[in-house]
Amino acid sequence: MEPKFLKYRNSNAIPFIKWFLKKNDELSQIVFSFISKQNATNVRFFSLFESSSGIRIVYLYGLGIPFTDRLMLNLFSILLKISKYKVKNYEVIHCLSLQNRLISKKTVYHFDDPVYSKSEISKLKNWELSVLKSAGKPIIVCTNNYTLKYLSDNLSATYVFKVEQGYSIDKKIKITTSNNYFVCVYSSPYIHFGSDKHARHGTWGADLLINQIIPKIHLLDPDIRILLIGELGRDASTFLKKYPNVLSAGRVNSLKNIELMSKCSVGLYPRNEDYKRSMSKIFSYIGAGIPIITFDLIDTEIVRLKKLGLVVKDVDEFVHAIMKLKSNQRLHSKLRHRVLKARSEYQWSNLAKKMCKLIDTV
Repeated sequence: MEPKFLKYRNSNAIPFIKWFLKKNDELSQIVFSFISKQNATNVRFFSLFESSSGIRIVYLYGLGIPFTDRLMLNLFSILLKISKYKVKNYEVIHCLSLQNRLISKKTVYHFDDPVYSKSEISKLKNWELSVLKSAGKPIIVCTNNYTLKYLSDNLSATYVFKVEQGYSIDKKIKITTSNNYFVCVYSSPYIHFGSDKHARHGTWGADLLINQIIPKIHLLDPDIRILLIGELGRDASTFLKKYPNVLSAGRVNSLKNIELMSKCSVGLYPRNEDYKRSMSKIFSYIGAGIPIITFDLIDTEIVRLKKLGLVVKDVDEFVHAIMKLKSNQRLHSKLRHRVLKARSEYQWSNLAKKMCKLIDTV
């Protein structure tokens, strides 16, 4: 199961009070991080900095008491305000929210989930202006080409860099695909359907997979197995009982997730709604070393650009692509080889190095 909350193990990570009392720091970059014990933490932010080697991570953990996160975030905001002048000693500050108004010589905003609204770009322009007024250099790190162009077109003085999503893997895990069965895998924190709590959620609802794709696969080839990794909702579980080829592993931590997926044949991204972001699930499949089947989206552009799987237009093509990879071992091996060749680029440690090198160019 997923751990109750994430914990930093990076030697550069220290609690806020310890940092505040620290007189001098040998590191030139800093990031402030709040880690909730009640709610989900942004895995990208945590993983990117946890894997870094030259960034001071100053953290505040939430309380193990329900409904106290807002209180702790307000406290964290106050602590950041009184740290304003101490932060100026650092060359680079990484900001995970626009509400963080701390500015250094290089101020880096990590832009993970864009919505592309007028109010959003207005806030970004105001942020850019405030950094410039303080004689700082505004920098934004995003995750895909579409966002990079969007920001470059709308911000006149900000350096914009792309640092992709990534994955974590235990070095002990050996990437091997089982030859006994052809197994499709779908991984999500929640796999909900019908009246399940997250059934209408943009990334946790699985209506297309459960109501259309799985029945078609079962009809054409019931020997194809489908492994679902994540919390299966009650309605989803009830509906899928009629399909003996569907297996459920429940919700597991990120390392176990990669291990389970690495034993499968192909990773599925069964969503046709495009948020014009970069989806971490795709990079988990890459980390597992398996080809990917997806709809043609900006969300999944890396699959098309790097040819790491099959990209389709509709549900029928999606199911046909699965059948094609099962029947064409040569094609499957070719795609898998490409994934294995590309995967090291997206380990969080390599992405952290890439990020720091890009910032150094400013």
